[in-house]
Amino acid sequence: MARELNVHHKTIQIAVHGDLGMKSFARTPKHLLTVKMKARRFERCKKVLQYYKSSGGKVKIFSDKKIFTLDAVVNRRNDRYLAISIDQVEGQYRTKHPQQTMCLGVVASDGQKMPPYFFKPGEKVDTAAYYKVLRYTVLPWLKSTYPSGNYTWTQDGAPCHTSKKVQDFCRANMADFWPADMWPSSSPDLNPLDFSVWSVLESHACKTSHANLTSLQQAIVEAWDNLTEEYIKKSCAGVRRRVEAVIANNGGHIE
Repeated sequence: MARELNVHHKTIQIAVHGDLGMKSFARTPKHLLTVKMKARRFERCKKVLQYYKSSGGKVKIFSDKKIFTLDAVVNRRNDRYLAISIDQVEGQYRTKHPQQTMCLGVVASDGQKMPPYFFKPGEKVDTAAYYKVLRYTVLPWLKSTYPSGNYTWTQDGAPCHTSKKVQDFCRANMADFWPADMWPSSSPDLNPLDFSVWSVLESHACKTSHANLTSLQQAIVEAWDNLTEEYIKKSCAGVRRRVEAVIANNGGHIE
């Protein structure tokens, strides 16, 4: 701005901070929300809020999938070096096509968490693959963790989640679940894994690059095991507040 106006940068600094009381903020990436998306998100959030008001003490189970790569994850704004010159700062190296693993995470509002599930390398997570995970991994964990059936299973609107086969399976086998028309569409900011857990996990498991998928998965499991019950409870408790915020903002962004 100073260069464009041909003035000293201090002049701009005084005008912006002193006279206008403004601060400089970095632009943050946000998920796309069209007018139609906002309307649907608004209506579904009202349904979710009504569920929260009527569900009593049922445990809410949240799930999500995330891709991790062998490369280290660095926040360029926070990862800083003190040095005399840039030559003394070690670079951040990335491979062109790093190997990756897809992880399914499941957390509950009472602080419980299912051991992370890793899909096979290159596996297409379609209806058949997701159905197998639900039937042979998720459902046994739910039954052993909540033998009384005091839980509600939730999942987002991914095609493999909303397929007839998966919906029929959930209806027949889950103690309670949110059907395909329940989860607010285009709403990663309402899933505790998306808005909290994954970033914490990544900051610990991916501080440095990994030599192979075994090393990466071991680091993810270790970081997952270190997530405390209290932290998971707090993350899941934030969902209702966020749902209320979406409603107050007519389906718009809340962060």
